[in-house]
Amino acid sequence: MKIPIVVIVGRPNVGKSTLFNRILRRRAAIVDDRPGVTRDRHYARAEWRGRSFFLVDTGGLVPQSRDRMEISIKKQVEAAILESDLLLMVVDAKDGLLGTDQHIADLLRRSRKPLVLAVNKVDSARDEDAVHQFHRLGLGEPYMVSAASGRSSGDLLDAVFEKLNFEEGSEKEPEGIKVALLGKPNVGKSSLVNAITGQERVIVDSEPGTTRDAVDTVFHWQGNRLILVDTAGLRRKPRVGDELEFYTRLRTERAIEQSDVGVLVLDAQEEPGHLDLSLAGMLDQADRAVVLAVNKWDLSREKNQARYLGWLRERMAFLPYVRPVFTSALKGFGVSHLLQEIESSYRQWRKQHDPELLKAAFEETVQQYHPPSPGGKEVMLLAIRQMGICPPTFEVLTNQPKLVAESYRRYLINGLRERLGIRGTPLRISFKLSRPPQDWQHKRYLDYGQRPKFKAENTDF
Repeated sequence: MKIPIVVIVGRPNVGKSTLFNRILRRRAAIVDDRPGVTRDRHYARAEWRGRSFFLVDTGGLVPQSRDRMEISIKKQVEAAILESDLLLMVVDAKDGLLGTDQHIADLLRRSRKPLVLAVNKVDSARDEDAVHQFHRLGLGEPYMVSAASGRSSGDLLDAVFEKLNFEEGSEKEPEGIKVALLGKPNVGKSSLVNAITGQERVIVDSEPGTTRDAVDTVFHWQGNRLILVDTAGLRRKPRVGDELEFYTRLRTERAIEQSDVGVLVLDAQEEPGHLDLSLAGMLDQADRAVVLAVNKWDLSREKNQARYLGWLRERMAFLPYVRPVFTSALKGFGVSHLLQEIESSYRQWRKQHDPELLKAAFEETVQQYHPPSPGGKEVMLLAIRQMGICPPTFEVLTNQPKLVAESYRRYLINGLRERLGIRGTPLRISFKLSRPPQDWQHKRYLDYGQRPKFKAENTDF
């Protein structure tokens, strides 16, 4: 049962994104006075009168333009119209009826989809006289709204609601793996989305910064439902000088927070820079599963993957759990391998480990290298248990939680990762105070096979 899709259409700068945000009651789309800020289709789920529908914000449509970017936007709008259940055309009361509006109305009418006409920027009664001219579009009764203030937006939503066909059970949306694609501008994120889905879902252009908003794409692969988010390419912070770039960065950070798996896309033709490392750090700190895609490998001067991996690990030493995947979005090379790595990393990120296997891996790691004893105070690691998933989180009971060195914590993480076969996800370990039994012997501590059985009051389990 599908959820109805409402697509907002109109020429540039009539307030489509402002209306999109008004209906959602949150700032989900970038809003700027400059025409052409919205380029790709932007999806979000909206609710009205207890029912849900998908709302799609599209780029400003200029039907007869020969500009390369405006032609790409037109293709995106036409694709959105095809998948829509209702079209919401937005015009500007301040500008009045323009020839471009008439061309758009003719295009929408040929689609034979249900239509609602919204005359935006009717901020007061003084602006209402300008509405009558829009009857000439032949799209029915115009609805006067002010997206900025919310004036009459409820009446508009009532009109939309009455024309939508809500199927029983359409509220149940299947779960999926949320995957955020991240990287610098022009590394091929949009091309990877298109290669994965097999269709031109997002605009691909050699101009850096083509994608400005995060765009969701639902895709099914080997029984898994993936939600791909193609984020805008981040620039260095010193270059983020205006409000538009600020919200682009903010939306990328939010995409990481809302994702399950983050795919960091690198350009094989360039060395990883400061921004690549910053994005990798953001993913690691956000506790998300991580996959590394080395894109444009067919164009790289380095043809030896093993040598490239060694070189890459020197620069991203803090991500030892990530296994890079070499891809070429344009040729489709490595795409299936990338999807396998995404699915595998997601499973590891959510995995609840068998307690006996975890115990054995922990004891073997501790036996191999005993924690240091600062100031002559012996640090005893007594037991381990898993406290949560997403990512796997463990708690170690010890008599000296504050004396466990950070280097030993990293050693313990790496030992568990190696022995349990965990990759593609960070691991988190915390240390909790616990008293060892009175008969605890150092020699027994070194020989984990002879460890005594602890009582519940001693281990806090």
